[in-house]
Amino acid sequence: MTARRRTFDAHVLAGYVDLGCSLLEQRGYTRAQVLAGTGIAAADLADQRRRIAYEPFARFVRRALELTGDGSLGLQLGLAMNIKTHGFLGYAALSSRTLADAIDLAVRYHRTRMTILDLHFFVEGDTAVLQFEERVPLGDLLPFAIDSLIASFYVMRTQLIAGPVPQGELRLTYGERDYHVRLREAMGNTMHFGCAFNQVRFPASELARPLDFADPQLVAMAAAQCEEELKKLRDDGGLLGEVRRRVRRHLAEDPSLERVADELHMAPRTLRRRLAELGTSYHEIVEQLRRGLAVEYLVTTTRPVEEIAGLLGYSDPSNFGRAFRRWTGLSPTAWREQSAAP
Repeated sequence: MTARRRTFDAHVLAGYVDLGCSLLEQRGYTRAQVLAGTGIAAADLADQRRRIAYEPFARFVRRALELTGDGSLGLQLGLAMNIKTHGFLGYAALSSRTLADAIDLAVRYHRTRMTILDLHFFVEGDTAVLQFEERVPLGDLLPFAIDSLIASFYVMRTQLIAGPVPQGELRLTYGERDYHVRLREAMGNTMHFGCAFNQVRFPASELARPLDFADPQLVAMAAAQCEEELKKLRDDGGLLGEVRRRVRRHLAEDPSLERVADELHMAPRTLRRRLAELGTSYHEIVEQLRRGLAVEYLVTTTRPVEEIAGLLGYSDPSNFGRAFRRWTGLSPTAWREQSAAP
């Protein structure tokens, strides 16, 4: 028997779906065509703050991709967004004192806009990192979701601070598409694909940059509204990202299901069941992280293959080599050489 996928109250605001419909209308498709078979009615989009459940939203995205045959729709949707698109959260960010304050608000209140992805922010040395994590396994829809989110952050950065966007780095878990050249041109970022996490990385020195429209009164009012919206959410998701972060922490030593389940204060069989309800498994999470981190270490560092094997929890480098060939069809050394080639 197949486990029922549990999507809690995963949702996306109607305003984002409405914007997607408008983009397709510009291409000559009617709103009725775009929404056909999705379970979303045109009237559902009249209230921009209405929550569209994950399943009809997923049908909407697949319908749009099917109609246009254009995989870059997620990127185009993100680039079409502006401060107003994000409602009170956008105005709170715009009115913040510094870029760090704006990011803090985005991380704290992003679930009032959508709950299919989580945002996490941290600093590694002199690098600031925004990390995007699935709250529901998105499968083939992941590139659309991440592309749109990254593009929307790029647009917001240009609206918050005048001047060129500093050189940064994108790390994405999925493979490169032809249209990603647009992201390279727009953002000037180094891009790596097949990584462990979806991240935007940029100089931490940017965090102290003052914003052009800082307004303490407006940010307090907008943040208070976001807080009220957050309290109304029934949201018990987030398990997927939490498991991935804990596995990452213990990967080199003991990434056992029993250890992670104990840290999450649940029985191992409960954790297995919860992950199955989400449409994934603990083994799959560990495999995906090992493969993604292997790619990151091989491409972004000069660590020896033997050391990388140990960091991923392989006591025998030959076992790592066999696993990497199974994932990619190449040895770790061959992959590194191919990635370094022009």
